[in-house]
Amino acid sequence: MIPALFLARHAIGPDDAIAFLPRDAREQAAFDRLRANGIVRETAPGRFYFDLDAHHAAVERRRRLAVPIAIIVSMLIAWIATRFFRG
Repeated sequence: MIPALFLARHAIGPDDAIAFLPRDAREQAAFDRLRANGIVRETAPGRFYFDLDAHHAAVERRRRLAVPIAIIVSMLIAWIATRFFRG
């Protein structure tokens, strides 16, 4: 939801920073995570922008972790399935 807001307002660079104040605790937690990961950056007090490069790097990090896990889980499921096969 927060990324969509920044993208809709084209706040994707320091010159395009917008004022933003989270509306509730859930939005505040998401905003804090984005800032901690360097995806949302502050240019001046209360003015932020969405760093697309940092966002794409975070997506790539998650993908690099998820693919091996998915392979291992798939192999485990296949192994378990063969244990129950009665042919």
